[in-house]
Amino acid sequence: MTSTEDIQTALDSDDLVFVETLLRDKQSVGQLNLGWFGLSGPPLVIAQSTAMVDILLQYGADVARVSEWWRSGRELGDVSLEVAAYLLRRGATVTACAAAGLGLTAELVTLLEQDPECVHSKGCDGARPIHFARNVETAQLLMAHGADVDVRDDDHHSTPTQWQVRDCPDVVATLLEAGAELDIFVAVGLGDILLVQQAVADTPECTGFRIGGMLGDYPGIGYKGKGGTILQWTLAFNVSPQEIALQRGHQDIWDYLMKRTSVKPKLLIACMVGDETLARSILSTNPELIRQFDDDDSSLLARACWETNRNYEAVRIMLDLGFPVDIPEMNHGYTPLHNAAWDGNTDLVKLLIERGHPVNVPDPNYDSTPSVSVSTPRLRPGEHHVITQV
Repeated sequence: MTSTEDIQTALDSDDLVFVETLLRDKQSVGQLNLGWFGLSGPPLVIAQSTAMVDILLQYGADVARVSEWWRSGRELGDVSLEVAAYLLRRGATVTACAAAGLGLTAELVTLLEQDPECVHSKGCDGARPIHFARNVETAQLLMAHGADVDVRDDDHHSTPTQWQVRDCPDVVATLLEAGAELDIFVAVGLGDILLVQQAVADTPECTGFRIGGMLGDYPGIGYKGKGGTILQWTLAFNVSPQEIALQRGHQDIWDYLMKRTSVKPKLLIACMVGDETLARSILSTNPELIRQFDDDDSSLLARACWETNRNYEAVRIMLDLGFPVDIPEMNHGYTPLHNAAWDGNTDLVKLLIERGHPVNVPDPNYDSTPSVSVSTPRLRPGEHHVITQV
């Protein structure tokens, strides 16, 4: 039986024979303009060659679906420019956000000539074309037509550099050179020690910031009912700049930041990276530190139980050191056990219960305890519907 993975692999590897064989089945053709066999989008937007486009069109793929899919500007970085140009010749259209995301500068020039205000138009999450700029040429073109390099989108309240730090570092460098605001996470994401030093000099307290935390301007998903900073997706969830540096092998940046990190965030960092020796050393000279935690500090344990982190060792260390076991994370109000159980993480569920986590506390959104099989999905990235009975 054909699976989603089979179809995705065939499209990614440009397996023309497999796809055409599949399309000889009438049921397959009937799904062609939908999320074909469970794909996240119509296959035309995933095609890796013009030959694949021709096959899909031959069997009835609707190029108008491409236009609909592209218009938001989101997740277009993997689209082949050759395929994009070919689809335009076959009737697809682009918005300013789509043209920016595809790196189609000629089409973007035309759109800007027709409507200069489209430089400020909104796409996915209320982001502007400059948030999606795929290459330096596109970014420069948008800036020349008045794009604000520090404009923030509506859902994530994030800048173009924060949107692009993972996939387009050359675009980020161009925006910074043009005067875009520098923040510590972008600096660390680029792995640039000089930019890190500049960010710390500008904002010394940034060594205590954490994506998804309450310090700085990096809210977590669910904060005020919105998506939280885009850095959760372009870098990682619930991490400090130090942790990003360590994960990416930037020892010089890790050393520089840790030397300038105050004791409380340093303890949290030590727990999250699994350095129990450092954590115990900090507590040995600051025995009252955990009692001085605010709710945001204590809620890091709950966030370490999220499917975006799943950090068993961090949770174990925190509990061994005396962190409170049942402080909920602040944006949703879910306890550590809710997060671990609804993620289907048996090991974390057992650990939390062994350490005394209450099992009958209802969450504020669904009024459900961790022991209830929850049928209503939580809107969180990467979520699957595996529920563990406690």
